[in-house]
Amino acid sequence: MRAATRRVGRPAQPTDIPADEEILARGLAAFAELGYDRASVRELARRLGVSHNFINDRYGSKERFWRAVIDRSLAAQVARLRDVLNVAGEDDLARLRNLVHAFHQANVAEPDLPRILQYESIRGGERLEYVFQRYLVPVRDAVAPLVQRLVEQGRVRSVPIDVMVYAVVAMNSVNAEVSLVSLLGDTFATDPQGFARMLGDILLDGLVMGAGG
Repeated sequence: MRAATRRVGRPAQPTDIPADEEILARGLAAFAELGYDRASVRELARRLGVSHNFINDRYGSKERFWRAVIDRSLAAQVARLRDVLNVAGEDDLARLRNLVHAFHQANVAEPDLPRILQYESIRGGERLEYVFQRYLVPVRDAVAPLVQRLVEQGRVRSVPIDVMVYAVVAMNSVNAEVSLVSLLGDTFATDPQGFARMLGDILLDGLVMGAGG
């Protein structure tokens, strides 16, 4: 009997490929640690636990894999913020405060996203625009009418919306600067959620009319 021969071609994919959610989570961690440019396809494959051609076969390119990773994280973040924004019967000022807290708490819980945002913010370009359009624009557009109502009611200071959104986003840099923050004291190490909440309160108390007397 003639022995079966194996066709020449690409090596077989491993049978124990992680689930899609795990692949995207590992990808997020890799891009956050290495940055886009240093995250080669080979290094990504090693960290994902897949063959070197997996990313191109499954996603088409490293760029498209990066977008899939970002989309997974952004969708969850935006959904959380919309849930807070849409709580019925809540006072507008309480809604704004809860929204800012939710934004910071979400990024403390998943710090890799703000690290990637910081990396892309320094470089600019299409990837930053991608994150901006899918993350910051929905947040800005959802918050703007709420802030405008509070300004008209004389409850918060009239601050340009771009200044306010930047102030909120900039406070997330704590997630990318843990080493520096740890040198300042042990508050973040012992209570990262509380640290983020205090940052939000400092920002909000600076906006609220009459806060602090």
